[in-house]
Amino acid sequence: MKKIFTAVIVAAAVMSCTSKNTVLSGIVPEGSDQQVRVMVRSLKLDTLVTPVNGKFSIGLPVDDKLMAVAHYDGKSAQLILDGSRVSIDFTSDEKPLCVQGKGANAAYAEYVRWNADYRNRYPAAPVEERAALMDEYRNKMKEIAAANNNVLGLIAVKNIKPLLEPAQMREFVATLDPAISEDEGIVTMLETIDAQEATSPGKMFADFEITQPDGSVKKLSDYVGKGKYVLADFWASWCGPCRREIPNVKKVYDRFGGEKFEVVSIAVWDKAENTLKAIEEEKLEWPQIIDCQDVPGKLYGIEGIPVMILFGPDGTIVERGGELRGENMEPTIAKYVK
Repeated sequence: MKKIFTAVIVAAAVMSCTSKNTVLSGIVPEGSDQQVRVMVRSLKLDTLVTPVNGKFSIGLPVDDKLMAVAHYDGKSAQLILDGSRVSIDFTSDEKPLCVQGKGANAAYAEYVRWNADYRNRYPAAPVEERAALMDEYRNKMKEIAAANNNVLGLIAVKNIKPLLEPAQMREFVATLDPAISEDEGIVTMLETIDAQEATSPGKMFADFEITQPDGSVKKLSDYVGKGKYVLADFWASWCGPCRREIPNVKKVYDRFGGEKFEVVSIAVWDKAENTLKAIEEEKLEWPQIIDCQDVPGKLYGIEGIPVMILFGPDGTIVERGGELRGENMEPTIAKYVK
């Protein structure tokens, strides 16, 4: 629920700000009657602050693993909740708009500006220069992660993940301060990497069983490892890209389905009633395992859906990822199912 601060309440909030607060202040155009919206999503904090004479101030929690974002008149800036005093000038035309502060927030503002510049330079660079730019990005993220034991360090670690092989990623994280390497999000990320490695092409499938809404129990091994190639489609009814892949899945099912090929859809992170409704709407004829929630996600290191995995007749994973999406799906499966 949003809290609307009047001028009197804002003044009281400023007076009560102590070293136990992260103090956010700033300016807006004088005479404006628009409020500043301040949010900390992970804390479900969503507050409206009324500026007084073009100025505002509010005390926020302290947790340097979290960020707040302030919005005003189409502009926004983020800050680290590190217990310091920071300010935002909403009259500035700076793009990107950065907070003004010291310590962690000064480092974060530097990162935001560097990242914006990099994102302009990379697409404009000749192809032959992009490898060097990728090295620059990788080195910058390593530098930031090593120097910041807060949310900025966590951001850098997550940014570098797609650029390192699993073994390199584990080795890199092991060099970091425990404040970063033992963070719950980083530990979960490494567990996801481990699961992705364990279920990469060439590895045997990981089985799971799920109780269905009718009380029956279905296992992945009911379909996989039974002598057919099996395309597993990890999806959800609310996922637009998942629904858009269904025509491609229908196409390969109609062409290859039979003695050598099967499709099984695996509904994750979804309500069973919504999945059942979508199955009826889409007229899906192949086997379904529903109400799986995050069980397959943890086993297979699934971070987003849709994910397609092609299993061989003995249960070995033969393909996983982009080659099984969109127009690539049919020719990829045709390489195996003759």
